[in-house]
Amino acid sequence: MKLKADRAAVPYSYLIDNVKVLLIFLVVFNHIIAFNLVKVDIVVRYIWYAITIFHMPAFIFISGYLSKKPQNVMKNVKNLLIPYILGYSLTWYSQIWLGRSVDYEILRPTGTVMWYVLALFVYRLTVEGFGQIRFIVPLSIIFALWAGTRPEFSTFLSASRIVVFFPFFVAGYLWKSEYITAVRRFRQKWLLIPISAVLLWAIPNYMITNEMGVAIFRANHSYKLCGLEDPEGIVIRLLMYLVSFIIIYTMLAIMPDRKLILTYIGRHTMGIYFFHYPIMILMNGLFILQIPALTNVWALLGVSLVFLLVLGSLPVDLAYTGILNLIAFILFKKDKTVKDEGLEEEYDSDDDKYEMLRRKRAIEELAATLETGNEQQKSHTQTIDLDEENGSTDTDRQEGFSQVAGYELDIEEDNMDDMPAEELEEAEREMSLEELIEELEATTRKIKSNDLLESTGNDLDKHL
Repeated sequence: MKLKADRAAVPYSYLIDNVKVLLIFLVVFNHIIAFNLVKVDIVVRYIWYAITIFHMPAFIFISGYLSKKPQNVMKNVKNLLIPYILGYSLTWYSQIWLGRSVDYEILRPTGTVMWYVLALFVYRLTVEGFGQIRFIVPLSIIFALWAGTRPEFSTFLSASRIVVFFPFFVAGYLWKSEYITAVRRFRQKWLLIPISAVLLWAIPNYMITNEMGVAIFRANHSYKLCGLEDPEGIVIRLLMYLVSFIIIYTMLAIMPDRKLILTYIGRHTMGIYFFHYPIMILMNGLFILQIPALTNVWALLGVSLVFLLVLGSLPVDLAYTGILNLIAFILFKKDKTVKDEGLEEEYDSDDDKYEMLRRKRAIEELAATLETGNEQQKSHTQTIDLDEENGSTDTDRQEGFSQVAGYELDIEEDNMDDMPAEELEEAEREMSLEELIEELEATTRKIKSNDLLESTGNDLDKHL
């Protein structure tokens, strides 16, 4: 029993890696059968529909589960945004090399698999905020169902896919290892297998019988562009959410949580995802996938396994990460600290200088006012007329009247245009915010000291 108690606290690294190996294999296999085999084999078409329902939702769920650390923008740029650009360009060039005319539309990653990388970049930079919202998973599902009715959510920046698959990512982000423990301890967990099997047969059978395309599961377009009416599209998408979550729980419940022969590939899935699709495009364009020996499901299962073994090997992973590190080294400075070069004063405007002069004069007038001490404290209503030497006796509040620190001041607006040039230059030379603050603090300390001495003297008089 103690072994089980300790085991619950251990991260499920082998379990997650094993799930990732299975999912990346399904990704590769699902893509390779889509080129030709699904068109001629009805059984393979059922398999194709069934895999498409859940394989990317489950992959995105695991990605969310592994994205719990605070996200670094530059790290995600290197690991996701740069691979997105490179992967799209590589897929595009593979089409051009085959002599096909394909527009370079990097903001619309259709015809590639790199939309997932772009979506993952967006998810990781936003999930910390969205993850704080209460009931974010059901709310994001409702929003995704509504988004399918709107043509605005399209292939541009994979907006439709980002919205539709976000519930799986945030669900994985909020998923805890304790939940995995609970699922694995569920006594009836093996019932999840026949339930999943029935759903994976019934839904494709309904869709194929009614000639519904698989595009609704890819979430790249609105319901109408997928050939469905809005109510029907909402129901099919709801079924996708239901089936995907059930299968995710099934995999977490029954997948082995120990090191297997192919477990190591779970740490190298990005290189497989990056390279496999351009290679398949080249193989199909060179008619390799149309060789009779490769036109059956068992042969393509073997080819998919070869993809995993080769592209998931350590040399390919080192080459992939090495390219990314080289690009990051060229593009980004190692020291990203922006140093103060002391250019603030050079770019200060005259208005800023005049504003500083006004502040200086206000501080000087405040200091002069505070030095009057007890006489002003007794009256609290006596005002200071700065124009007294000009003979003005108007006691009404003029423009610029303010009340500072409990004292009423009638401050006349300064006209900098009327100041002599020598006086303005002298004022500008002395103008320093730090010096003004120090002057105000010194004056305040002096006044407090005088008040303390006077208060002490009054107490002594009382005692005497």
